[in-house]
Amino acid sequence: MQINLSSLALQNYNFSYEHSLSRKITFMAGYRYMPLSTVGDISLVKTVVNKYLNDQDGLKNDLSNISTGNKTFTGEFRFYGGKHPGARGFYASLYGRYTNMQVNYNYNYATTAQKYVVPLQSSLKGFGGGLMFGSKFLIAKRVTLDWYIIGGHYGKISGDGQAAVNLSTMSSADKNNLKSDLESKFTIQNKNYVTATVDNNGVKTNTNGPFIGLRALGFNLGIAF
Repeated sequence: MQINLSSLALQNYNFSYEHSLSRKITFMAGYRYMPLSTVGDISLVKTVVNKYLNDQDGLKNDLSNISTGNKTFTGEFRFYGGKHPGARGFYASLYGRYTNMQVNYNYNYATTAQKYVVPLQSSLKGFGGGLMFGSKFLIAKRVTLDWYIIGGHYGKISGDGQAAVNLSTMSSADKNNLKSDLESKFTIQNKNYVTATVDNNGVKTNTNGPFIGLRALGFNLGIAF
C-alpha cells in the first residue's frame, strides 16, 4: 500500500496497492480523489501563475473562475528488471486509466448592453491507456519509495455541460458570439473539441476530445506487507 506524495501539491489524494503475480511481474490498482477545488487556489498552480503570469493575463482570470474535481481509477501491470526478487528496481508498466471529472466554469460575457455570468457545469468521463517507466527502492525493512520517472497515456474523453441562465435579453448575434467564444476556449490547432448551443434558457455543451495525461516525477511512499 502506498500514497503519492507529489499529488498532494495539486490537492489530489492518490492511493495504490501492488500485488505480485510472479517473481518480477506485479499488478497495481490505484485510486485518486480530488475534491472540487478552484484551480487558481491550488498551491502549485498559484505559485506558477504568480511567477509567470501578470494581472493582465486572461488565463490568470480564467483560473479563478474554474473549479474541478475528479475520481480516477488506474490498473497497471509492472515488469521489473534487476537481480532482486519482487517489486524492486527499475520497471516498465502498461496501464489503463478511467476518470470521472466535474468541471465548473463561471464564464463572464459582456455585450454592449449588459454583462452576463454563465455558470457552466460539465460532467466528463475519460478512458485511456499508456506506458510508464519508474524505479522502486526499499528504503527500510518494510518501507518503499516508488519513483514515477516518465510516462503518459492517451484515450478519449466525453461529456455534457449545462448553464441555466436567462439569456432572453441577449440578441441573436450576441448568442452566436457567445457560442463562438465558448467553443474557441477548447479549440486546439484549428480542431474544435467542444460544441455549444445557446438559447434563451442558457447554454448546453458537448465535449468529445482526446484524453491525454502525463505521469512524471511522482514520489510514492509505501509499506510492504
